[in-house]
Amino acid sequence: MKQVKSVNFRELDKKIKKFWEENKIYEKVKKMNEHGPEYYFVDGPPYCSGAIHLGTAWNKIIKDTVLRFKRMQGYNVLDKAGWDMHGLPIEVKVENEFGIKNKKEIETKIGTENFIEKCKEFALKHKEIMEGQFKNLGVWLDWENAYMPITKEYMEIGWWTLKKAHEKGLLTKDLRVGYWCPRCETSLAEHEVRGEYKEVSDPSVYVKFKVKDKENEYIVIWTTTPWTLPSNLAVAVHPEYDYAYVEVEFEDRKETWIIAEKLVEDVMKKAKKQNNIKSYKIIKTVKGKDLEGIKYIHPLLEENERQKEFAELKNAHTIILGEHVTLEGGTGLVHTAPGHGEEDFEVGKKYGLPIYSPIDDEGKYVEGKWKGIFVKDADNDIIETLKNKGLLVFAGKIKHSYPHCWRCKTPLLFRATEQWYLSISKIKDDIIKHAKTVDWVPKWVETRYINGVKFVGDWNISRQRYWGIPIPVWVCEKCGNYVVIGSVEELKERMINDVELDDLHKPTVDKVILRCECGGEMKRIPDVLDVWFDSGLAPYASIGAKELKKADFITEGHDQVTKWFYSQHALSAVVFGDVPYKKCLMHGFTLDEKGDKMSKSLGNIVNPDDVVEKYGADLLRFYLLSANKVWEDLRFVWDEMDDVRSMFNTLWNSYAFAVNYMVLDDFKPNDEYMKYLRDEDRWIISKINSVVKDCIEALEIPHLHTYTWKIKDFILNDLSRWYIRLIRDRTWKEKNDTDKLAAYQTLYYVLMKLITIMAPVAPHISEEIYQNLKTEDMPESIFMNRITVDEKFIDKKLEEEMEIVRDIVDAILRGRDKAKYTLRYPIKKITITGDIEETVKKYAHIIKEQGNVKEIEIGEFEGNLIVKPNYRELGKAYRSDVPKVVAIINKFDPRELREKLKDGEIEVDGYIIKPEYVEFRMEIPENIIGMEFSKGNVFIDIEMSPELIREGLMREVIRRIQAMRKDMDLDIEEKIKVKMEGIEFSEEMLKEIEKEVRGKFVEEIKADYEQEWEIKTPNGEKYKVKISIERIEK
Repeated sequence: MKQVKSVNFRELDKKIKKFWEENKIYEKVKKMNEHGPEYYFVDGPPYCSGAIHLGTAWNKIIKDTVLRFKRMQGYNVLDKAGWDMHGLPIEVKVENEFGIKNKKEIETKIGTENFIEKCKEFALKHKEIMEGQFKNLGVWLDWENAYMPITKEYMEIGWWTLKKAHEKGLLTKDLRVGYWCPRCETSLAEHEVRGEYKEVSDPSVYVKFKVKDKENEYIVIWTTTPWTLPSNLAVAVHPEYDYAYVEVEFEDRKETWIIAEKLVEDVMKKAKKQNNIKSYKIIKTVKGKDLEGIKYIHPLLEENERQKEFAELKNAHTIILGEHVTLEGGTGLVHTAPGHGEEDFEVGKKYGLPIYSPIDDEGKYVEGKWKGIFVKDADNDIIETLKNKGLLVFAGKIKHSYPHCWRCKTPLLFRATEQWYLSISKIKDDIIKHAKTVDWVPKWVETRYINGVKFVGDWNISRQRYWGIPIPVWVCEKCGNYVVIGSVEELKERMINDVELDDLHKPTVDKVILRCECGGEMKRIPDVLDVWFDSGLAPYASIGAKELKKADFITEGHDQVTKWFYSQHALSAVVFGDVPYKKCLMHGFTLDEKGDKMSKSLGNIVNPDDVVEKYGADLLRFYLLSANKVWEDLRFVWDEMDDVRSMFNTLWNSYAFAVNYMVLDDFKPNDEYMKYLRDEDRWIISKINSVVKDCIEALEIPHLHTYTWKIKDFILNDLSRWYIRLIRDRTWKEKNDTDKLAAYQTLYYVLMKLITIMAPVAPHISEEIYQNLKTEDMPESIFMNRITVDEKFIDKKLEEEMEIVRDIVDAILRGRDKAKYTLRYPIKKITITGDIEETVKKYAHIIKEQGNVKEIEIGEFEGNLIVKPNYRELGKAYRSDVPKVVAIINKFDPRELREKLKDGEIEVDGYIIKPEYVEFRMEIPENIIGMEFSKGNVFIDIEMSPELIREGLMREVIRRIQAMRKDMDLDIEEKIKVKMEGIEFSEEMLKEIEKEVRGKFVEEIKADYEQEWEIKTPNGEKYKVKISIERIEK
């Protein structure tokens, strides 16, 4: 055990990391636990697209804290780190590096092979950067054997998974409308878009379509996507809604418009703003079903020749029926483009309409007037065209929520394309059933997850990109049949050309040709798998397994509830028919102190590296787990980091206090000293075991806020502000005094227990303290110890009694503050009321010492009792005789009257006096301050005698000499000479001061340090004191 100096928490971090690395502590802990019960953890993989941010730091700290706890319980923790390395985010970054403007340039400008290689380099480079940042936080994971979806083995399990889905009839190719990113030129799955809606301003356009073969009769539609009007093939109405024929009178003509009856007023209000309408009236109403089959003339027939072909089809350019139509806005007649809307697609199929989507992968028209123009850029020209044709009813703007690409942030298009799907709809009920077996933290996440699953569609797993797991589907160019390949071995068996398959990425696998049963050649489809398919494989692919191993614990942010939590569940349900995790913790997002999302544009990003550099890793770790419940969003506040530093300084000071006295007295821990414990020692030992027990329960859930709050409360309130205050005087006793040794043994025991339960969240500080406290027979690292509770030491009655004592002392201190009577000046007497006489007597010495009280009295406080007549009640009973009754009341001694009225009413001189006729009040003298506590009241006598003042002055002087010792950076045992001028004390008091400050008063001195002080007493006296100190050479 060595003397403890001041601490720099950041430098301490570095020292301990070096100790762990040089001594291979992580590896030794793994080895030590290899035969223990297994605890399987799956790391939700962070994306290798750049440096970590505060949210990813929080995520890894949560994981590390739980896993360190489990290792210290003896579990063999399977803790592979994971990385997300495929997909659009990296493609976008690499495109930017090459200055690529569109997808085609990947093949034409730099070549697919070069592009794939650059993506791989980017992923691996940023993996190394992020790994270093995670290690800087003190995160222990199996970094050496981390799972990476870009490896051949991982990708092959992806192929195996897809083949299993195919064999179970859950893989299908289909033409459907889905999300399409024109920037990335690929389709996106539904779950990728959740949480990616942003408010945008779009056109809000009301257009009239002329009814065929009817003069001046129109149907009115509303749309926010004018660019889809060239693809319009029908107008949908609800069969049961009422629709009005509205006669609209202009200056020169009359027209009839068909609008949903409930929306007529709203539509006409808008129409009047931009049309010369004199009046309008409803001439008849019909049900929607009565409108079915009405033909109209397409409003852009001349601008798109294809629409002339469609006009010949039976159900095209007609009113059709659809249950999806609502009256929440618009006109109640829904413009229907089956190639650009999910509901449009379904109703279009029902009516046998073409799935028409005349745009290419970049979102540009492929035919018609606007050929080659990006669809959104055509909006204004389409609106102007409709206006020139006299078909525009109203054009404005609307703010609404619209989906964006989760990586490049481009507004998405709805577009009909052929894609590959996992038929989740067939197993959705099973997925919901599985979800109910998971231990969700917090519990309400289960509802959120299940609601998400209920509304999810089939999973679009194909992406028209490059950097991903190639979809292992080969299609025959001759007969159209396809096969799904499930392994490299199978591929080698079937391939008819010689291709080296060391890497399964594009373009290598694209070169492989298979032979079809029909004799034709089969080539691989160009698509790659959704990157969420990659991470969804993690529960089994990360460990190279083809059987389900359920994770004991996973955790990610709330955006992952319907993303990673879902993708891994969906794949495990497809392949194994089960959910792949047992316990799932959801955490929040990190925000700035105003509650705003952190972003470069706002300049409010907090870099975790910067926080660690300023405060040290453990302080950031503790802050992130204690700031609030983990499932709530966390507002990062720099000032709160200062609060955490203050708490850790308190811990360090408590540790330094204990160890430095132990070193001074050459203390060696010995359980024999436990025989000499005082009540306060037994209390703190009981308390630390109760805290450890509560912390274990909290970590098992895990409720990390409860865990850290318990530790914080113990350090600040139980250890520092109470127990160390209680034992301070005992450390000044003789070296071998058993009372002193018992205090040391208690401190040693408590510190070891405390750092052991703290180690999961504050590993560096805990290890540092352990290395100084451990004896030769103890394990090499704190993480080789077990977290245990000594139940035999827990005494709840003792804890409750001490809580009452602390409550009383707190009341005394509050009373002192009120009276401006500092703790250094003794209190003559206190009176304690309440039914706690036994507790007060038992711990009177503590109350006296901590409250600086000379005398304690237990029982009712005898203040000045006064009685006041209740004139309102007396008036009701005696009216004009009230003065006579008042005179009778005033003749009584208040205490005597109160005693008589305890048994009920009394009669005096013919008058009945009831308890409600009087009020008793206790008048407290000016020298008494009354303070309430949980079990009663404390009455404090603050009257000051010259003796009390003198004793307080003695303490004032001691405090100032101690402050000067600290300024001089003196060791505890260093002796000093002291000269004091401006105040005098008795010989006895001077000896007391000498003992406290390890000094000797002298008349002559060669001062090393001098200081003048002004001391003001509670009664207003002032003393100007000069203190000189000289070191005594050892």
